[in-house]
Amino acid sequence: MNYDAIVVGAGIGGLTVAALLSARGMSTCVLERQSQVGGCIARVEFGGYDFEPGMGLYTGFGPGGVYEKLFSELPVDVPQATLLGSPYVVRHVDGTDVKTTTDELYSIARGPASLAERLAESIKVSGGNVRLNSPVLRLAYDEAGRATGVDLLSGERVFAKRAIVSNLTVWDTYGKLVGLNRTPPEIKKHLKTLRGRGAYLVYASIEESAVARLPSERMLVKDSEGEFTVAISSSQTAPAGTRPATFQTETDVESWFTYQSSEEDYEEWDQAALEGFWTRIHTALPELGSDVEIIETANPRTFYDLTRRKLGMVLGIEGPSPALSNRTFLPNFFVVGDTVSQARLDSVVESAISLAKIPSA
Repeated sequence: MNYDAIVVGAGIGGLTVAALLSARGMSTCVLERQSQVGGCIARVEFGGYDFEPGMGLYTGFGPGGVYEKLFSELPVDVPQATLLGSPYVVRHVDGTDVKTTTDELYSIARGPASLAERLAESIKVSGGNVRLNSPVLRLAYDEAGRATGVDLLSGERVFAKRAIVSNLTVWDTYGKLVGLNRTPPEIKKHLKTLRGRGAYLVYASIEESAVARLPSERMLVKDSEGEFTVAISSSQTAPAGTRPATFQTETDVESWFTYQSSEEDYEEWDQAALEGFWTRIHTALPELGSDVEIIETANPRTFYDLTRRKLGMVLGIEGPSPALSNRTFLPNFFVVGDTVSQARLDSVVESAISLAKIPSA
């Protein structure tokens, strides 16, 4: 198959680029290894609940914002987003609560996955192709060393006449797609200095009565061990009288892959992490009482299995990385996503909008 542009990975960055290129008349194909779009913000559904993948606070949906700019070019409507009157409450270690006064924070109807699904719809309406369950192995090169397309795990080769865009992390972009043997030494050296952040999440069911006892449906809790967030989803996908809730805290990533020599070791490690986090949650939020039930958990290994991101790092890169950008050393190969921009959703979209101007120029 031949296209003007190929996008590897159906995260928000890749979908944004593909939607814009398709709307501008370029033949575009998105290749995604998973069975759904969205990457790190793909829909999370367990036990009849539809969970927020994070804290559920988003910027850029107001008049003149990045999403108005993006969807003004697309043949579909922007997902419904609601401006939050009281965005969230910060609970300090002493138990005191402080309401934020931050403006322009929104919730997205049915969560951020609806944004990814709307972009995928736009690609298809514009004549583009979104191929799920299509893992990409590596870039394909011609005799002159120019990237000409990608090789799929199935053995198929897909060609790109104008541009190839990676929506993988920078580690996987160079380590897997480009190949370390083709990556310039200075880039390999820089990649070794970068550190990403991981997340540990508990997806839970909360009784409506317990939700009413909390000072806010979105909270940032600062306790003696650090911070964690609480997001109670407004999704209607939940058993009557209950609400889906997501508790998230940062975790280091290496230990999830280093210290478990067997599946039993890993299960013990995960159980210990759950017990520790569950204790933190109940200590900081006594209002919950017994009206909260664990549905599922997620850790860096979970995210690695789902997304194949290196070590399951889903919270961006620690600190700025000016040596990495959307452009690569190959003239027709580009990178987009939260490891070459700020990890916020609107920042990834803004970066992708800028990138989409290059292949279509």
